[in-house]
Amino acid sequence: MTKGLTLVEVMIASTIILGAVVTLLGVYGLYFKTALSNAELVQAAYLAEAGIEEIRFLRDQSWSTNIASLTSTTTWIDNFQRTVNLSPVYRDASDDIVSSGGTLDSNTKLVTSSVSWQASGATTTRNISTYITNLYAN
Repeated sequence: MTKGLTLVEVMIASTIILGAVVTLLGVYGLYFKTALSNAELVQAAYLAEAGIEEIRFLRDQSWSTNIASLTSTTTWIDNFQRTVNLSPVYRDASDDIVSSGGTLDSNTKLVTSSVSWQASGATTTRNISTYITNLYAN
């Protein structure tokens, strides 16, 4: 009778250990998948920020030559498409930025950097925006 109980105990213990191992492998797979998707998000954030920095660099060289007439640029970097849009800025009588109407501020632009990529059969996009001004009056 003792030999039969020992065999049942070994089978139950083996089942519990196998269940724990399968669960750990599943958690590891989920962690790995999440880590890979986060890598794309981090890379997209860096690329979007780099787009803003490139516009700042062009602004520092010459506003009138590089920025005044620029409206949009698109570049491909690996599997990422980065589009940088420059939009005109309008101000009201109090010199506050308004979305429409007001007076055109030719020394300020709204810069929006968008990075898009394919992930899991869908397009994912990250955007950042900032205002730049003709800081050096050049």
